[in-house]
Amino acid sequence: MSLTGTALFVLSIGLVPVVMVLMLVAWNRLPGPPGVRVAGRLGMVLLSQAAAVLAVLVWVNNTYGLYESWSDLMGDNGQVRMDAAGPGGAPGVPADPAARTQAVFTPGKDGVLKTVATGPRSHITGTVLVWLPPQYGQPAYRHIRFPVVELLPGYPGSPGAWFGAMGAGRELATMIAEHRAAPMILVAPKMNVLGRVDPGCADLPHGARTSTWLGTDVPQLVRQHFRAAAGPRHWATMGYSAGAYCAANTALHHAGTFHAVVSLSGYNAPEAKLVTRDPALARANNPYLELRDARRQPDLVLLMAGSYQDSDTVYAAKALLGALHHPGTSRLLTIQRGGHNTQVWRAMLPTALTWLSQEIAGVRV
Repeated sequence: MSLTGTALFVLSIGLVPVVMVLMLVAWNRLPGPPGVRVAGRLGMVLLSQAAAVLAVLVWVNNTYGLYESWSDLMGDNGQVRMDAAGPGGAPGVPADPAARTQAVFTPGKDGVLKTVATGPRSHITGTVLVWLPPQYGQPAYRHIRFPVVELLPGYPGSPGAWFGAMGAGRELATMIAEHRAAPMILVAPKMNVLGRVDPGCADLPHGARTSTWLGTDVPQLVRQHFRAAAGPRHWATMGYSAGAYCAANTALHHAGTFHAVVSLSGYNAPEAKLVTRDPALARANNPYLELRDARRQPDLVLLMAGSYQDSDTVYAAKALLGALHHPGTSRLLTIQRGGHNTQVWRAMLPTALTWLSQEIAGVRV
């Protein structure tokens, strides 16, 4: 049974009244001495509370897209591996720039393609999901190369949340059909490559090189296997929550790959303990400080979004935009109501996709 499927959600909801009815029926029918009956009743109360908590947890997981599968929940990194040595030799030694990333993409739910690939530079092995616009397979577009948006989830979270709880593929397909957005390739890589430990989307000294995985290896994989447009002008990153922070941080560290950034309820200072315990590493992975102190800022445009009921995100958005020397077409997107949740980010998504169509596809919609 799928962790994020309808069946589990319905089962968890239905379990609550069943447990409560059984508790009422059995309350005065428990056999044994008084102490045993009290213990039995206490156990039934705890069981009913556990059923209610389970239903809430399933709902929260489905809403936020925290864990996509049972293996994600249990911290099983069967699809995420740090190789002791990869195509480039020892860890930390760059691979041959011409090295190809071998991958076989298989179709999955909602037309999303899935593969497990190893990055030749980061030596990280992880899941990568790719959504192709309807035009990709049409004869009229067979020579067209499409702009690419790399999607990053929050922490904890999984790449599948972008096509499940967030519904990015369905939303973009609808907007393309209504001429409100341009055809774009969406790619969602595994970002939380250390399971239950947040890698902070940084290149950790003597550890996971997540920034290299997201900013170099995954784009190389997409360019090799799909008709992806060349050059940073046609590439963007977009994320929500921790993924929003990572979208900005990754683009800043890989400005030769990305041109546009969409941050949905993000923040500017790193929060991962593996990053913050090293002051120099934390400073080097703070997008605000990176922009503020850069002698020459990279050619990036930002769409920073936040909710006034999640006020820290609006403050962080304004601060990052304020650090731009030449904001150009960068924009601030705010909404009045809503907290730090998927409903807010889905409400922001149409505006974000329209803006991205203009910035990386050159289409005014």
